[in-house]
Amino acid sequence: MNFVEQLGLETPIVQAGMGGGLSRHELAASVSEAGGLGTIAVNGADSIKRELRAARELTGRPLAVNLLLPFASSDWFEAAAEADAVVTFWGRPKRRTPGVWIHQCGSVAEARSAHAAGADALIVQGVEAGGHVRGRTPAIELLERVRSALPRGYPLLLAGGVAERADVERALQAGASAAVAGTSFLLSAESRAHPEYKRRLLDADETILTELFGLGWPAPHRVVPNAATERGGGEPLSPLAATDDGPAELVDDGPLYAGKTVARINQLRAAAEIVGDLTP
Repeated sequence: MNFVEQLGLETPIVQAGMGGGLSRHELAASVSEAGGLGTIAVNGADSIKRELRAARELTGRPLAVNLLLPFASSDWFEAAAEADAVVTFWGRPKRRTPGVWIHQCGSVAEARSAHAAGADALIVQGVEAGGHVRGRTPAIELLERVRSALPRGYPLLLAGGVAERADVERALQAGASAAVAGTSFLLSAESRAHPEYKRRLLDADETILTELFGLGWPAPHRVVPNAATERGGGEPLSPLAATDDGPAELVDDGPLYAGKTVARINQLRAAAEIVGDLTP
């Protein structure tokens, strides 16, 4: 039985955990109900519990919670342990949950460290990915390097450059157990991104890698250019993105996170339809 089957998934499609309230229970439940793995990404133990409860009311299928290690405290991990998988990112890999633990990495060294720490699987993130970018190498190339460095059969998921079925097929052929899509699901009906944020992404054909929105977290991130990036310079800006229940001003003053695949996405769709279209 492979890792996807062990998790109880029907298709090797994973929705990336898009933080700051972009991926909440509506999106995660829709992806999971369609046979993939939906991921909740919110801040705070109470918010994690609330979103998981709401998602469980919509689906009985597996769900994941994404936690950023620079910010997650022990009570966040306790709340996330109720999910079927916990995904960690951006920090020293260490098991802090008794269940399935997946760590996202951007280098062979980090992959080795997470494997040694007991991670059940790894997400290998390529430089093409949107949001905060750990990887500096194209996704398929990094996957091949990590695959060669770790034991045969160890589960690896690929993130970065996934927007079409052919991308998923390429990832599986290169040895991935599953493919992780972010921008595609950001541009779904269930995503909590602000409507104008979505419109800007649908019109976009390029992204930039910057540290402009690094207030409190000076990490590289991939975004679609907007008024803030055109101004540039000055002090780091907030990493908070525009959600449908947040300030609309963040569309111009905050980050428009998106991966390079944004140039290939030109319509909003339901999350279940996206899962179906990506499934090989």
